[in-house]
Amino acid sequence: MWVSVLYLITTVLLAYGLRHVLLREARKLHGVYSEPDVWFVYWVRWLCKVVEVWALQVSRRRRVNNYDITGTSYELCGIEATPSEKELEQPKPLITDRHEDSMLIWGADEAGRGVVARVVRQTQRRASVLLTVVDQTGDVYTLPNQPDSNLVNVTGGGWRGGGLSLQCVDPMRCWRLKFNGLLRRGPREEYITDDEDDTDDSEVIHARLDLLWRAARCPVDVFNDASPLLLAHALAREPAASVKLFTSLERDGYDQWGALHGMVTLKDNSEEWYLRGCRQHRWGISETVANFYRSVDIFSYFHNGEVCSLQAISYTSGLSHYVVGYVQEASGRYRPVTSTTLSLPDLAEKAPIPKNILTRFTTSSGKYDLWHKLGPKVTHYTGDPWSLCHVLNFNSVAINHSFGYGITLFSDRFKGLCPVPERECLPALVEPRVEIDEATTPLVLPLIDQRTRATCLTGGKASSLAFLMSLKDITDDEYEVPDGVVVTVAAWRQQLKAFPELQTAVRGVEKAVGCSQQAQLKDACARAVESFKSTPVCPKVEEALRQTLEETFEQNCQSRRFAVRSSGCSEDGEETSAAGQNETQLGVVGVENLLRALAACWASLFTFQSVEYRRQHGQAVDGGMGVVVQEMVEADAAGVLFSLDPVTGSPASITITANYGLGESVVSAAAEPDTVTVTRSWRNQLTMASRTVGAKKVKCVMKEGGGTLEEEVPSRERERVCLSDAQAMKLARLAVFLERAFGSPRDVEFAVTKDALYLLQARPITTLESWTDFEILHEQDNALLTDHELLTKANVGEVLYGRISPLTLSIMPSVLDTVFQRENLRCIWPAIPFDPHHVKLCPTFASQFFLNMIEMQYHHNQGNEVNATNQAIDLAVHGYEVTTPQFLSWGIERYGIMTRMTFLQVMFNLIYDKFCNGGRVSNCRQKFGDYNLDQGRRTLSPETLYSDITRHLPDLVEAGHNHVLTSKFSSSSQCIALQMLAEDNKELSEDNRTDIAVLLSSCTGIESADVPTALKALARVIAENEELDDFLGMADDEAQVWLESDPGLVGSAFRAFLAKHGHRCVKELDLHSVSWGMDPHTLVQTLQVMVRNPSSYTSVKKVTSIDQALDSIRSQVKPKTRRSLKFVLPMCREAVVNREATKSLIVKILDGLRKAYRRSLKFVLPMCREGRREPRGHEVSDSEDPRRTKESVQISASQALSVSPDGSELVLQGTPVCQGLVTAPARVVTDLKDAVNIQNGDILVTHSTDVGWTPFFPLLSGVVTEIGGLVSHGAVVAREYGLPCAVGVTSATSILRSGDTIILNATKGTVTRLEVKATSGD
Repeated sequence: MWVSVLYLITTVLLAYGLRHVLLREARKLHGVYSEPDVWFVYWVRWLCKVVEVWALQVSRRRRVNNYDITGTSYELCGIEATPSEKELEQPKPLITDRHEDSMLIWGADEAGRGVVARVVRQTQRRASVLLTVVDQTGDVYTLPNQPDSNLVNVTGGGWRGGGLSLQCVDPMRCWRLKFNGLLRRGPREEYITDDEDDTDDSEVIHARLDLLWRAARCPVDVFNDASPLLLAHALAREPAASVKLFTSLERDGYDQWGALHGMVTLKDNSEEWYLRGCRQHRWGISETVANFYRSVDIFSYFHNGEVCSLQAISYTSGLSHYVVGYVQEASGRYRPVTSTTLSLPDLAEKAPIPKNILTRFTTSSGKYDLWHKLGPKVTHYTGDPWSLCHVLNFNSVAINHSFGYGITLFSDRFKGLCPVPERECLPALVEPRVEIDEATTPLVLPLIDQRTRATCLTGGKASSLAFLMSLKDITDDEYEVPDGVVVTVAAWRQQLKAFPELQTAVRGVEKAVGCSQQAQLKDACARAVESFKSTPVCPKVEEALRQTLEETFEQNCQSRRFAVRSSGCSEDGEETSAAGQNETQLGVVGVENLLRALAACWASLFTFQSVEYRRQHGQAVDGGMGVVVQEMVEADAAGVLFSLDPVTGSPASITITANYGLGESVVSAAAEPDTVTVTRSWRNQLTMASRTVGAKKVKCVMKEGGGTLEEEVPSRERERVCLSDAQAMKLARLAVFLERAFGSPRDVEFAVTKDALYLLQARPITTLESWTDFEILHEQDNALLTDHELLTKANVGEVLYGRISPLTLSIMPSVLDTVFQRENLRCIWPAIPFDPHHVKLCPTFASQFFLNMIEMQYHHNQGNEVNATNQAIDLAVHGYEVTTPQFLSWGIERYGIMTRMTFLQVMFNLIYDKFCNGGRVSNCRQKFGDYNLDQGRRTLSPETLYSDITRHLPDLVEAGHNHVLTSKFSSSSQCIALQMLAEDNKELSEDNRTDIAVLLSSCTGIESADVPTALKALARVIAENEELDDFLGMADDEAQVWLESDPGLVGSAFRAFLAKHGHRCVKELDLHSVSWGMDPHTLVQTLQVMVRNPSSYTSVKKVTSIDQALDSIRSQVKPKTRRSLKFVLPMCREAVVNREATKSLIVKILDGLRKAYRRSLKFVLPMCREGRREPRGHEVSDSEDPRRTKESVQISASQALSVSPDGSELVLQGTPVCQGLVTAPARVVTDLKDAVNIQNGDILVTHSTDVGWTPFFPLLSGVVTEIGGLVSHGAVVAREYGLPCAVGVTSATSILRSGDTIILNATKGTVTRLEVKATSGD
């Protein structure tokens, strides 16, 4: 028994001891930071927490990067953000006063320029706004109220305030940073409370930022993507800590790295900036009210494209030292930080922030030494009153052997007294929730009724007037709003219901909006306007109007004068004002005249200018309309007031324009008004700046019996300003008040009498948010990781040259990049994560399409030196060698040298694709051969049709992936053949280049080359028809009708050609292009030319066997190499056939999509102007932009050009792709529309060709292109015809002229000009 008691006592004591050791209260450093316990206990606890954190991360639903790249769902295929990513990008609900929602965007560059913009959304119309700009001279610009960052009277659903706006354009892809306001040069350390002590505004300037942020990385989920190894350290420090501490913080968020690109205007000096940095979204319990103690954020962007983020946070209870971090490599790999020396107790805890910060950390890829040299400092405070102090620094950065730039943000609890006085926050202007019901909704309401504040019921103008009436009691400056009534949207609907002919007229306009002919829309609008004007107002509406007028104005409403003004539901809104688009009638007397004016206002909704305005802004044709009937004021003077400069948007100037009489003369520009400018400081202090007397020759006044008329202004009155200084200052104070009340700048119409000031309208100044031309041009650009990205037009320059339509830019780059990444996932070990947020392979810039050589050519690097493999790829893609040691080093820096595992994987995939590509092509043909989205969809609404089209976009991904697989095998097999020809040589010889063209010339059965063959057959059929002479004498349109309607062999052959090749066209990957099946006009022209020249449709192709091709090569190869070539060559031929077949199927799908898009009435394909703009980064010499950067590849003059002493004979060098020698006139064609000038036997000289040029090949005797490779369209079709062809002949279109006699030696790749045409022109 004693043994048992002793055992029990021992067990209790041991348990108590273990409990004391494991759960004893941690020691606190500086009274806050828990210190690690006994090392054994600490590491045991750490190991347990690692498992707990990992289990929690796995159990949480993945919210970002949750794509299914092998699936067929549009939402998950990668073309756009997933539903969960879209949800994350939305503003978060602010549940209580303790919650906040912040968005931070920063960017910097190596020149020292930088921008940091942060908006924190809060409840009760409050926000915290930080904006800091640093120029290349080191000058720092901040908001004038800095170091305070708190703002009141902020409205809007997004992140905005103080003139700064952060808007989501495309979730997880594109954001817009817009600022138009005042900045102060030089940051302040202290806030100056007294207005009298802060009168120096000499350093306050007007600044404007128009920047677009584009993603360059996939988003990082702050908690889910963090390393459990590092998170566990935060928990292991706290004896009683649980993994639930992370979720109990009620803070969530994600990071995403990208680039800011746009125009920055400081001191009236505009510059184009390209900055790289991070976007950070955080939401939850505000740190100003939580048990937050301090934090340090360290962001770094390096010149090689790598990024790094480290964050350390301390809370007074719970987690006293919480560190997370990660590295995203330029290749796309994500590396969470597993351990770090970053320690809050050792970093500026009781000392000033150091000038240099050195941090060591470890990831799965190795150890890093991160160094930040702190630069310009900006201090700001958050919380009202202040509770946190933040110190921002722009820094120079180094990590291991890479350099870059970054920022640090130190945040500490502020314990001093807040010097900022309490600010007045006006009540929010909230529209009432109103549902329009036919039975219960009033048809007419008095303006004082609260329901008139609902835009959906009364329209934008009536809503703003109702709010103006509600605000006049809370301002010190008295004003009036004339009484009136509003004919509601319910009355509009009642009118449509009562008269079916009006519904028919509206449907006619809606149908005409989708037509490409503007005349049809104008005609439909004119009919609708006439219908509304000629239709009487229905009895119900008339009765309601009479009754409400009598209730509002009692018995004398018949003698009063009214202004009848349209109030569309999309009018006077935050995004569109529709100013001057709809009807306004002044001086209306009597109910009968009011009814006619009401009908005229309704009719104005369908005038051509109004419909076109809504169409351009993406609004519905039938948006609904209210009509305001408001008593007129017989004004002494009237005009328009802008709460800021209406031209520049500067808030430092309030502009007032006015004239005698009614304000109509000012609004309609019938007279030159007076202009009064009031200067406004950032503290809203007002001073009279200038008074400019206008000519004011006439004024608008009311006339007896109704209406208005113009009168001359007496000469004495013309010489003075129509407003007194007191009136002007009162108007300026009201402008400031209304801007605070509505939360945005206002455009106010006013009228002044001897006794009162009347406000007639207050609408937003929508031009402040307008997109600039620069933004529109670069809206769909892609971010570039570094300044040394290698962009080329090779390959894509044939099918997507010049400007590309916005619709195509929104689809094709994402589709092509998605399939490219799908292929890389199976070729790289370890695999690089799928990242559709950033277009890697085919970035766009200024609406042009490029290929990124680093991603395309230097993904799999075999060594540190340029070898025959690199040269072979160059020849296949570009037509000549472009790879340099510098280019290759950039590729190795990003992707390294290919490992043996990756090499084996690549070789296995090639062998696998060799046997599978035939089946893939067959399956694609079976699935997409008769692709048509027209069946059963003609009756769908535009919205449903658009959704249905979107649902079929994954078809492009599937077909595109097959095309990538076949193209990759085609290029690989050709490279193998080239290296066989080179034997053991490290470089390719001229014989090798010539011989590969000979070997490839034996390819047959290529689909794109079948187009001219089929045209020849069609031309022969027409030539044998008895109506041949009639066909040759017909105009183009008449000949087209004859071909389409002929019941005989000609019509059958023509229809069969269109059925097989009607989806092809020039620039066929652009959805804006018109395919031959949609408009065969160019085909008809070509057929007429061919039939006139019988030699153009005789077969010239001589089939060459493999043995014959091998016998004709000049390269000295060994017998075993010859046998190997005999084995490889059939693969090359088959691969080219498969590649062209899958390309044709992609074009087939695109043709089905373009037809469906054109049928969608509300989706108009934009017309894009052709143009050129050099992209940021290095452009390889096969681009169509003539400008070059110092590091781009160029063919030297000695290689490319030689001239005889007399200047007549000139030799250009290119790459041969189909052998032959021909002497003929040159036909220089830079635009396909000029190809009709091609004569039989000409040598075509052009930038590049695609299938759209194919109908002209039967007329040619040779082809010369400036860009192209062994598998380019011109090379493929030329080999099919046996036409001599040289590609990569730089500047051929600018040096040669049509009519010059030239020798094309396609065996050597030279073009020799023998004779210059005496006169220019075709």
